Amino acid sequence: MRARTAIPAAMTGAAALLLVAACGIRPRPSGPAGPASGTIITAEEIAATEATTMWEALQRTVRYANFGESSTGEPVRIHRRGFSSISLTEDMPIYIDRVQVRDLMILDALPAADIEQIRVLSGVEATTYYGTNAGDGVILIRTRGGG
Repeated sequence: MRARTAIPAAMTGAAALLLVAACGIRPRPSGPAGPASGTIITAEEIAATEATTMWEALQRTVRYANFGESSTGEPVRIHRRGFSSISLTEDMPIYIDRVQVRDLMILDALPAADIEQIRVLSGVEATTYYGTNAGDGVILIRTRGGG
């Protein structure tokens, strides 16, 4: 199964079809909030934790996940607790406004107050939308003024 890839919003019509045909990609489900399932954490719940960074907000609100840090306290990985964390080596992918975060240290630099909503998809839901590399689940962060 191929991972789905988002088509830039500015690309429409023939250009988008050409991109799909040339690369063999499928667009992600669109809409204001993306997939309609998963656990939702609101801005009010995040504010109640008094987290200052997105990394802290995730640590304080996302259940059933382990947050790994280096010896200096920098974010290094997020993975699901339980059986899948034993059998799979993949971390939980994180998306901010539909853009995948590859370097988790960025989460420690972004303010938690910018988060409008966090949506956590389980492994089954995540693989439906994001492919087999999302077997541990996916964390979707939507920011204020973002996408």
